[in-house]
Amino acid sequence: MNEQSLAAFPQGVGSADPQPDRLMLWTRLDPQVAGNLTALLTVQLSHQPDFEVLVLERRLAVNKAQDYTLRTLITGLSPGTDYYYRFLTADGVASRVGRTWTAPDHSDDAPVDIMFASCQGYAPSKYGVYRHLIEGERSGRMNRPAMILHLGDYVYGIDPDIDIGEPGPGLDQDGNKIEDPFAAALAGHRRIYRAYLKDKDLQDARALYPFVCIWDDHEYANDPWQSYIAGKGSQPQKRLAASQAWFEFVPQILSESRDIPGAANEAHDFRTALVENQPMSDFGDGFMSFEPNNFAAIQALRTYRGIRWGKLVDILLTDNRIYRGPGANPGYAETLIETGAGDVRAFSGFQLHDGDMLYTLSQGRDANNGNPPDTVVIKGEENPNPRKHSPAVSMLGAEQKDWFKRALKGSDATWKVWANAMPIMGFKFDLSAVDPERPTGYLWTDGWDGFPNEREELMRYIREEKIADVVSLSGDRHAHYGGLVAENYEVEKPRYVIPDFTNAAISAFARGPFLARPLKRMKLGQLAEAEITAADGSSKTVSTLNFFMRKGAVAADVLARTGDLGKALAAASDPPNPHLVYADNDVHGYCVAHFTAKEMVCDFISVARPLWDPEKFPNGPETLRIVPLRLKRWRGGSEPQIERLPTIGEIPFGDEV
Repeated sequence: MNEQSLAAFPQGVGSADPQPDRLMLWTRLDPQVAGNLTALLTVQLSHQPDFEVLVLERRLAVNKAQDYTLRTLITGLSPGTDYYYRFLTADGVASRVGRTWTAPDHSDDAPVDIMFASCQGYAPSKYGVYRHLIEGERSGRMNRPAMILHLGDYVYGIDPDIDIGEPGPGLDQDGNKIEDPFAAALAGHRRIYRAYLKDKDLQDARALYPFVCIWDDHEYANDPWQSYIAGKGSQPQKRLAASQAWFEFVPQILSESRDIPGAANEAHDFRTALVENQPMSDFGDGFMSFEPNNFAAIQALRTYRGIRWGKLVDILLTDNRIYRGPGANPGYAETLIETGAGDVRAFSGFQLHDGDMLYTLSQGRDANNGNPPDTVVIKGEENPNPRKHSPAVSMLGAEQKDWFKRALKGSDATWKVWANAMPIMGFKFDLSAVDPERPTGYLWTDGWDGFPNEREELMRYIREEKIADVVSLSGDRHAHYGGLVAENYEVEKPRYVIPDFTNAAISAFARGPFLARPLKRMKLGQLAEAEITAADGSSKTVSTLNFFMRKGAVAADVLARTGDLGKALAAASDPPNPHLVYADNDVHGYCVAHFTAKEMVCDFISVARPLWDPEKFPNGPETLRIVPLRLKRWRGGSEPQIERLPTIGEIPFGDEV
């Protein structure tokens, strides 16, 4: 891309949501090139990268109201066809060339590869995962994926003291302070996207592959639900601004998305609203706050939808953030929420919560068949039940959950792929096994472990309706995990219903070192990291968290102290997560799911965790390992079986395969 093109189109180009007859194309024009409130662009589409023969040429306007972003829906296209596209200014300056394609006809039964990823932290030169994919295809090591399925945390907040080449938060493009709170919030969110999309590797990926995206929390704030931010209360204006910025910078087909048999499309484009920041109140089913400002803000953009790829795959994207109630963490109580004083850090520290207590809190006033207990045990002490009079919580919200169930049942694709922003399988930690003063329980109450009531409801629905071959592809957790989802993990013999495959972060921190810090403060750091002596006599830090999660605290403690895998496995008498087939907490990476008519294989691709040096490794960071998990199709109502195949490359410390 030449300097003139980069100056005119600093955020590059992109395409999204391939369907058999349509595509979404995107770009952004630099305001200085636009020169005024409105400017004209021409989009061209061709079968060849030289554009000698055009399939389409269309003139379109960009304006300041959308921060000079352009998203255009192209229809009437041929299924299963490659296209090239570009944008031209009124003066003839061309953007970089984008490559994209339409989905095949619904009768096409060719195998499908889907790359899925999540959690890309700022700053530049961190997105080597995308370069790894691009060079893998270019070299022939990998097949071209049908799409990049991005499962959330597309952006994170950026330290205002870091120079990102954009005006600071709360400032307009001329550096003047913005007084209106909604306008200031919108400018702040746009600033982050503009900075992210200047990265070369992310730009190249967006230009070379169609993206299919769903958001998680950091597109708005850390661990929010509806418009609520822990410690800051309800902020409908910021929620509305975050939704508008996402809509402008992350292309997707919403209002024109496809219907699924029995489940008409309910997604819709951004609709502006007038809202004020008011405390939450008026909680209904699923803990939905019908306070007018909150409700208007969360209804402004609806992103859940379906993407069909041939005969084999129906991708059902759910919004796990904007319709949810507060997770079952006991720090959330209705009175605290209404005053804005609720302050829950569901992913910080190492606070574990009893599974039965979480189930009781998640059911609210419906617990115990409508007779909720007056008290619950929290951290070993009897406390008043903070949810006794509150509604049961929902992750998806009533309307989306109804759509999701109907879409699962109505889809006639071989594989029903749930694009799930966070893993739905359970994660238990048994600290009490090595220290009786410490609890055993669930850590991540902001995820599905904080919504065990709805997890059970959905799994039971899939089992009872005998819906076969449902697979969850998930992100958020900054680690690779593969395992099975139970209706209820607290019963003696859990009934497993679907598999769940979770990808590591693109560039955000890795989970292992993050959890090592609180465990070290608890004098249990060996359960996350250990120092071992390498063959050359040097000392190195290895992750024991993988073994801790899969085999339990006692076994991880033995492994850390002795380095003897045999002794550690012998000590693994009662693992806390027998459903967890694979865990890798100390890497960055992505996954590629390969679907055929008979089976799927998920390749967990791990790359070196330290910052990637593009000068030293121009083809992307080195591959540490590829771990394939195979899943054969199973009969609806029965339990799936995951088979771990041999590791390609370096075997993680403590692994047997």
